[in-house]
Amino acid sequence: MPGSARLITSSEVARELGVARQTVNRWVREGVITPIIVTAGGQGRFDIEEVKRQLREHGQRKRERDA
Repeated sequence: MPGSARLITSSEVARELGVARQTVNRWVREGVITPIIVTAGGQGRFDIEEVKRQLREHGQRKRERDA
């Protein structure tokens, strides 16, 4: 992926966002965030900026549902 952002693991996402790795895994299971790729071994790889965008979008949808 020339010119694209560095892809990181769920542990790195957790560290960047200050949450537990289990929280990141739950978000993936619940469809809140989606990895850019999934390795042959089933491990997700993420673009942190895309994760942040997905979380903002999820928060906005949740606020609209709760209104």
